[in-house]
Amino acid sequence: MENADSPERRIEGECFAGRVRILSRVATRIYDDVLRPHGVRVSQMNVLAAVAARGPVPASEICRRLRLDKSTLSRDLDRLLERGWVRSTQGAGRARDLEATDGGRALIRAVLPAWDVAQERARRVLGAAVTGGILEAVNALGEACAG
Repeated sequence: MENADSPERRIEGECFAGRVRILSRVATRIYDDVLRPHGVRVSQMNVLAAVAARGPVPASEICRRLRLDKSTLSRDLDRLLERGWVRSTQGAGRARDLEATDGGRALIRAVLPAWDVAQERARRVLGAAVTGGILEAVNALGEACAG
């Protein structure tokens, strides 16, 4: 049995990246559970909302804003395009622009009550201080990594 100060125990118990990944899985489950009846996952909803808020917008801008690599965006975007919630049109040069369709905007409005339930559940599970801290931390990271 390892002692409490062993490297393995320290990494297991203190690693910010590991803890954030656990937090991410728990939060994702909360949101996915309430969004499932609408046929969408939270990762897809976040892409759709970012596209709707900024579209028409190059896919590279969505990757930058959501800190996604192209392959991760592609998986969620394929589903959104397939369901007709987003459309892709010719942008500048070889770039493709993304835009929410009327159906995508209707989906956002339809899921908002369920999303509000998930928000409240996450606040209740994590507490106001933690949820506020998460928002502050992500905003600080966004500012530090901008550019």
